[in-house]
Amino acid sequence: MATKGTKRVWEVCEPHPDVFARDPDPSVFAISLHHVEQGVADKDYTDPETFFQKTFMTKSLERLLEGVLARLAGAEGRGTPILRLETPFGGGKTHTMTALFHLARHPEVVQEQEAVRRILTTLNRQFIPSDIRVAVLDGRGLDVGERRTEDGVVIRTLWGELAYRLGGKDGYELLKDADKDRQAPGSDRLTKLLQPYQPFVILVDEFLEYLIKARAVKVGESSLMEQTCTFLGALTASVSACPKTVLVVALPASSLEVSAEDSETAELLFQRTRKLLGRWELVETPVTQDEVFGVLRRRLFHHTGTERERKKTVEAFQEYYAQYSRFFPERFLSPEYRQRMLDAYPFHPALIDLMYERWGPHPQFQRTRGALRLLALVLRRVWNQRLASAFLIQPHHIDLSDRHIRGEVLRLLDSGFDAIIAGDVLQKADEIERGLGGDYARERLGKGAASCAFYYSVTTGTREIGATEEEIRTALLRPDINPAMVSEVLGRLRDGLWYLRYRDHRYYFTARPNLNKLILDYEQEIAHDSERLANEFNQRLEEISGKGGTFQIIIARSEPSDVPDRERPTLVVLSPEVKDEQEWMNKAVQYAGESIRRNKNMLVFLAPRKEHMPEVQSILKRWLAIQTLMKSSSFQELETDDKDQVRGQERDKEKQLKTLLLKTYSLLYRPSGEGVQEVPAQSVPEAIKAKSLTEFADAVLRGHGILIDKIAPEFLKEILKIDKCGPVGVRQVTELLTDVPGYPLLADPPEAVRQAIQEGVQKSLFALETDDNFYSHQTVPTSELQRPDAKIVSTTAPPPPPPPPPPQALTLRVRTDTQMLYPILRGAQQLLKVTAQVLLEVSDETGELGKIRDELDKLFKDYGCTVEWQ
Repeated sequence: MATKGTKRVWEVCEPHPDVFARDPDPSVFAISLHHVEQGVADKDYTDPETFFQKTFMTKSLERLLEGVLARLAGAEGRGTPILRLETPFGGGKTHTMTALFHLARHPEVVQEQEAVRRILTTLNRQFIPSDIRVAVLDGRGLDVGERRTEDGVVIRTLWGELAYRLGGKDGYELLKDADKDRQAPGSDRLTKLLQPYQPFVILVDEFLEYLIKARAVKVGESSLMEQTCTFLGALTASVSACPKTVLVVALPASSLEVSAEDSETAELLFQRTRKLLGRWELVETPVTQDEVFGVLRRRLFHHTGTERERKKTVEAFQEYYAQYSRFFPERFLSPEYRQRMLDAYPFHPALIDLMYERWGPHPQFQRTRGALRLLALVLRRVWNQRLASAFLIQPHHIDLSDRHIRGEVLRLLDSGFDAIIAGDVLQKADEIERGLGGDYARERLGKGAASCAFYYSVTTGTREIGATEEEIRTALLRPDINPAMVSEVLGRLRDGLWYLRYRDHRYYFTARPNLNKLILDYEQEIAHDSERLANEFNQRLEEISGKGGTFQIIIARSEPSDVPDRERPTLVVLSPEVKDEQEWMNKAVQYAGESIRRNKNMLVFLAPRKEHMPEVQSILKRWLAIQTLMKSSSFQELETDDKDQVRGQERDKEKQLKTLLLKTYSLLYRPSGEGVQEVPAQSVPEAIKAKSLTEFADAVLRGHGILIDKIAPEFLKEILKIDKCGPVGVRQVTELLTDVPGYPLLADPPEAVRQAIQEGVQKSLFALETDDNFYSHQTVPTSELQRPDAKIVSTTAPPPPPPPPPPQALTLRVRTDTQMLYPILRGAQQLLKVTAQVLLEVSDETGELGKIRDELDKLFKDYGCTVEWQ
């Protein structure tokens, strides 16, 4: 296992305590420069030492601090007077100005920080100047109305605020009239204000928000907004004229962040402000994308384990990507990506890329700030649940079942997506993975894949919506999971979810129901039509049965006795409705109609694996529903892409149904001396390639040597035992082999018997005899075998008859009356064949014999007989 010995992030890393707050306050990660200045923000921002300890010093931030310090210290040719901080959303602008605020307000603390010591060394200085002033102008915190200070000064404008913050009452007096009249001072007046208070830094945050509020304040024919813009232009010129001053203005990267009443006004204000600063400013991006790894790590974690532990985890992922290289981007195997993974640990780069590239441009997601807030919630859940999958924190760990996490994600989408999350991602996807079972359910691949597709559905139109299968694999999988499983899951999600769409090889969610909802309506109608389902099921079996060939095939007869009794192999495909399959098959073996079955040995049974039947029925219903939709008027109203998708689904379902039916009907049985017995298919690898039921049965039976085309004459001689038991009719031989279970299954019994007899006679293993012919050691004409009197006989000569018994003396006495002399006369003729003495004795008690005495006496004496009368 690739992860053997690899530790989960919760075993290695230690988050900061605020990550585990019961209901994390979003303000923990949201800085207000106004609140920092007043000291009412979170300690992480108001305490300079804590702030710098939790600040990851990016190259850009270090360079910016160095330039500002250089200018404030009066280093000639170093630093720039005006800086425009520009990043999309929470990209570190306010954080950077907070760092500058503490640098000016608390130099003795800040200069002890390691990163600041490096800057001072570079500038060849030991300390930060202790006399730096700082003026904070936070457009969100400041009101466009009047503000009265503790010492009684009434301030009405940004230039009034600047004058008071730099010089108190004295400073304000220099611009009092301009502030009172809300008329912007010129650059000369501003320069006179600024020069005495050097060195100083002016921090302007949320300037555009102030302009939007100032639009409503009329100043003669003008407005406070117009006057404020004029002030900013003059201020840039004045700051540039003062060698130890710096003006830092934070602006968004686009007008999307400007909360004006319409996009046109937002764009107008945005472009006007940039133009005002354009002559002087240096644009800085405080946090680049890869630097955010360090920012997140520093802000969220106390420590992230040892280098060895981090490397072991990254190596496990790299080995996994190499093992399944065809499933992942080629760049994952590069040294550069390996380094990105190390830099991002304990996060997977895909998670940070999702937030910065996909979510970052969204008006409702502030990059670093939003990422911190969301990731804190994710970490809390990962640590509380001790997730076994958390070798790295990946996009799928953003658990939408957590109400806090779901709330953060839904900020980026319409509120209607809450129901989509509940129905599709949390319910239906969960049902799909539980239906698949095994690793699918154990690794939560259904919910995970659906969640990842949902996250990649957030877009501002600058990138393609949705995620490819490769992107979902990256967001979801960890070592030891076969990436091919994702394909199976996504296929099920496409069929089962109502709002997931698949276009141009990308998965994404929309607020509009997909085709599944429409198809489901038809599917529910079909589910109530059991007769149609049964008929369609039988038709699909007919289609995959493989007509012709060795078997006659009988599909799903309701009564076992309805199976025909024929002298050829018969494949009986059982209906899934049969409850007791053994009993059904035993009855089929015994009876055909109302008679005893004569060809028991010709039967082969194919039964379904019952555990597959729910899936078969599900796909069948979906396929029929799609076909019904294609024939309906609703189909004509669909968009072209949807029509193509329906046609594609119809083809896919038909293919799935055929494949699954072949997989389902894989229990093969044969009659035996004790009912029916299974013929195992697992030991015949060729059977899996079968494209029909008959091919499958043929492969399995031949693989076990049960189905054969020919029989050896020696086998016939052995089973018939002619030498001992006498002749056997040719017809009886065929009946014996087709009837008695246990004998081989002959593909063509009459032909196999004919060939075996002819070969056996040729070899003199036995002979063939008819009433008028005898064949031995010669070719037997086929016509002779077809005669009803043809029989197989032994070629061995019969034993000689026993010798007659020796003659013995006998006396024959026959008693009858004169009315029954015929047999005596006939017997006398037979007696002529032997030499013996004959005694004739006639007894007449009536005296009638005396009347013919003379005639008889003369007759017997004439032939030399001795005559005696008594």
